[in-house]
Amino acid sequence: MVGLARRLLADSLLRNSGYMMATTLVTAVTGYLYWILATHLYPAREIGLASSLVSVMILVSNMATMGIGALLVQELPRQQTDRAWSTVITAGLVACTVASMFAGMVAAFILPFISGEFAAAWRQAPYAILLIISMPIWSIATLLDQLFIAERSAGNMLARNTAFAVLKLALLATPVVFIQTGATSIYVTWILGTAASIIGGIVLVVRQLKHVYRPVFRGMGEQLRSMFSSLVGHHLISVASLAPMYLLSVFVAARLNAADAGYFYTTWMLGSMFFMVSYAVATSLFADGSHHANALARKVRSSVKLTGICLAPPMLLAFFGGRAILSLFGPSYAQQGLVLLWILAASAIPDAVTNIYVSMLRVRQELHKAAVLNVGMAAVALALAWILLPIMGLIGAGVAWSVGQLVGCLFAGVDMLAQRYSRAGSITVEVE
Repeated sequence: MVGLARRLLADSLLRNSGYMMATTLVTAVTGYLYWILATHLYPAREIGLASSLVSVMILVSNMATMGIGALLVQELPRQQTDRAWSTVITAGLVACTVASMFAGMVAAFILPFISGEFAAAWRQAPYAILLIISMPIWSIATLLDQLFIAERSAGNMLARNTAFAVLKLALLATPVVFIQTGATSIYVTWILGTAASIIGGIVLVVRQLKHVYRPVFRGMGEQLRSMFSSLVGHHLISVASLAPMYLLSVFVAARLNAADAGYFYTTWMLGSMFFMVSYAVATSLFADGSHHANALARKVRSSVKLTGICLAPPMLLAFFGGRAILSLFGPSYAQQGLVLLWILAASAIPDAVTNIYVSMLRVRQELHKAAVLNVGMAAVALALAWILLPIMGLIGAGVAWSVGQLVGCLFAGVDMLAQRYSRAGSITVEVE
């Protein structure tokens, strides 16, 4: 155990992967406690409105700014001076703030037309203003996390997210001025908790990272122009990977019914714990590879081993204890979702392959291939789900997701063989 602990501290790939998994676990557990407390303090309608606003904030913010965080992971390791490093961060922060603010305004304008509940809320309370304000706050917090990942200091990411989770829970449990305003009180705890964690995150940036950060606005425009093509590529890669996560549950509701959507959502959230493992390892690989591209092959092998070790226990638990776990939500959840859970657990293997391969392509700056891979997998999964859901029920969504991942594995395999033959051919030509 002592040797393992020393290796975890010495190997940045293992260390950052562990910290990212721990961050997901901490936010999941505290989030569960948070919503349990909220349901005891406020009526169901207020909980529904607040949770919808939180979902909109996270989804719209991510869709607007995901590429910026990945761009930091790629660009920051290349910067040799404090000024160049600070310029990249400042450019990212400005782009993130502008994009998320604009996205917030668009969301605030569209939501009342989508739902009468939002239209009524917009007339009674300043939800639109809160939504617009919250967008850049949440985006900057997410960007800070990506900065810590880029600097292979994901322990700071864990610290920031833990502080946010604890503050949010403490604010909810403490009587505040807005206690009678229902959903506003809940939403404000998210905004204040995130804002406070940003302050703490900035302190960690200033004190613990190897570079000294100073806001640098001169030359920022040129920096943004030079990063634009990479930004578009990273954004497309990230959005394509995110789309099935959110849209599959929408497809279930549209093609089946609301009850099936509930069964699917619960099972999908359990299944997402498998996908979190390879995502954390692949993101750490992207950061490590950006620092040491010449050691990429060795780090890929380490990533494969680490993913296998971390995936085996939860997969076994799903196959042998999945019925008992789903039964905690009710007997109907086990009856409807067990086979789907098994399919999702099995799909974690090809999902890990594609996640790691996309990180390899990002390190090599072959963003066009990574974008084609992720967009193709998303298109296959969503199109197939739309077709199979009325035929196979919930299992159709799991099959569609798995087929999409297997198609991605096939793409990766063909691409690797093509590169190997290309290298072999170039060596033959050189010898001749």
